[in-house]
Amino acid sequence: MNNKVAIIGAGYTGLSCAKKLSENGYEVTIFEKTGEIGGIAKCIDYNNTKIEKHYRHIFKSDKYVIELLKDLNILEKLHWNETKMAYYSNKGLYGFGTPFTLLKYEPLSFIEKIRFGLGIVKLKLVKNYKNIEQFTAEEWMKKNCGAEIYHKIWEPLLISKFGSRKSEISMAWLWGKINLRSSSSTIEGERLGYLDGSFYVLTKKLEENLIKNNCKIKLDEEVISVRKDKNNYIINTSNNLEKSFDFVVSTVSYNTSKKIFKDLINSQEKEKMDNLEYTSAKTLIIFSKKSLTPYYWVNIGDNNIPFGGIIEHTNMINKDKYLGANIIYISNYLYNDDTLYKMSKQELFNYYYPFLKKINNKFRKDDVINLECFEELYAQPIITTNYSKKCLDENLQEKGIYMATMGQIYPEDRRNELCN
Repeated sequence: MNNKVAIIGAGYTGLSCAKKLSENGYEVTIFEKTGEIGGIAKCIDYNNTKIEKHYRHIFKSDKYVIELLKDLNILEKLHWNETKMAYYSNKGLYGFGTPFTLLKYEPLSFIEKIRFGLGIVKLKLVKNYKNIEQFTAEEWMKKNCGAEIYHKIWEPLLISKFGSRKSEISMAWLWGKINLRSSSSTIEGERLGYLDGSFYVLTKKLEENLIKNNCKIKLDEEVISVRKDKNNYIINTSNNLEKSFDFVVSTVSYNTSKKIFKDLINSQEKEKMDNLEYTSAKTLIIFSKKSLTPYYWVNIGDNNIPFGGIIEHTNMINKDKYLGANIIYISNYLYNDDTLYKMSKQELFNYYYPFLKKINNKFRKDDVINLECFEELYAQPIITTNYSKKCLDENLQEKGIYMATMGQIYPEDRRNELCN
């Protein structure tokens, strides 16, 4: 008899894990509490095409997802597109991300530009994140780039991700972010990957592969608890299903996992789960008659602006695919008790509008065709110093229970969520 595996969560981690296991003879069942698969890469319909609820792209360093596309025979759907980046600060929008744009970046003096560049070079020479994980990003950047550069460039980015916790973030986290981004950059600029037809193409191909390999996908079936019965693990769900498995893989947040496995984790594991905190994310999508900026990605360096980034999807993908609509994501990492997190899409847009006008004074409310808004409760792990000593092992004390979450891929917090 084949070993039976339960996978909790049908995001890309769960789906890719199920693919590998089912192809190797395991009998796999995926439990997903919502009504569709795909996790944070879920898409919506817009004018007979698909668009992601939260902006998505692929870096050159995302070798696992690239290999998966090849394995699923859809690599030809992946296109590398020029993606210009900018930084908004000092009430101005400046190109950013290449040596040439750095030279033209007015908020930094010439000496500061030299120090900024040398700091990036020094950081790229760090090959092992453990050599810098004991420092906060604030400490390391102030020492190696200078306090002024930290306050002008790095601090606003940390605030946009972590808010009041920005001074606690490990330099290893920022090191991972910079390495990830630089993998897709050249002296001419950045190229990021996107799938013709959206990430929905990958989601559907994964689903087809799983069905072909007799994997069961149970939607609207939330796992409430897991208990042990002799050598097996009994899954209990919101629909009163009880089913026995040899192994269980959890791809959901620590907050959720510690409730599911409360009778199976030891005190040390519980403490590690308790200690990892998350920020939430709220993404507003503006479908507009007009473009907001000429850039794909705009980092916000003005702490008075209440969101962290503008990602204009149609500055990477031709807007003709969306019947001429400009698709603009307004990215915001928040804590779930923040007033903004609780706002409706119209309330959020109305609140953001004066600040969007600062960035482009020609932007008008009547340019807006439609609005959408989506939240993710556990969007960004808060990675503090020496996290490698706090990180939960992938295999728990119960040898048949595995964790595969953002908390396990330190110092990264993204790997297109693929299990490898």
